[in-house]
Amino acid sequence: MFVFRERTTLRRWLPDRVAFMTCVFSDLIGSEYKKFVMGIKKYKMNPLLLEYGKGELPSHGRSRKLWNVDVDRLYVPIWVNRNHWIGVCISFINRHIEVFDCGGKKKIKEVEAFTYLILRIVKAVQPLRMQKHLNVTSYTVSYVPMRGLNKANRHRMSLAWVGSFIDDDNIKEARIRIMWDLCEAATDPELIERMSKYESPNYKPAECIEL
Repeated sequence: MFVFRERTTLRRWLPDRVAFMTCVFSDLIGSEYKKFVMGIKKYKMNPLLLEYGKGELPSHGRSRKLWNVDVDRLYVPIWVNRNHWIGVCISFINRHIEVFDCGGKKKIKEVEAFTYLILRIVKAVQPLRMQKHLNVTSYTVSYVPMRGLNKANRHRMSLAWVGSFIDDDNIKEARIRIMWDLCEAATDPELIERMSKYESPNYKPAECIEL
């Protein structure tokens, strides 16, 4: 995921206006949603969520691109029930979340958190002239049949990566591909230079997650 974010920042990843998150982000969304449902009016958003919306996080591959201004789509891996991976594609333009689950479920409770919190993050990071035009309404959700993935258009091509990665049977193959990408990145002069200039974010680190 780090390599994908870096290549997006360097404009080597062809689909533009796309951002990739990590499981740390999805876990933070889940923990914040528990606080949110305990009292919507009293809920105060975690500053870390705003930094994601501003493109400051994840710190590796920092883009500083605002959601809904410079970024149209967000790809997020989600760990369901601590034993199964799914992927989601979040469209800021359509206010819609597409869920890709090789298990074929029709409803996943972990996705609900995204339907309520994503738009609140988007609105909070927008320029003031745009905030008044954004209504805080939950995102809609659809579950995409895995067999329906194809290369009919560029959007579906980018989703094919998500669909292949979240299949539990493909994790071993995915690890090999990741290892190969990291080996290439280790000898990439531009990536080496970027890492030598890397600055740690001035935020309290998120809690470690055991995978």
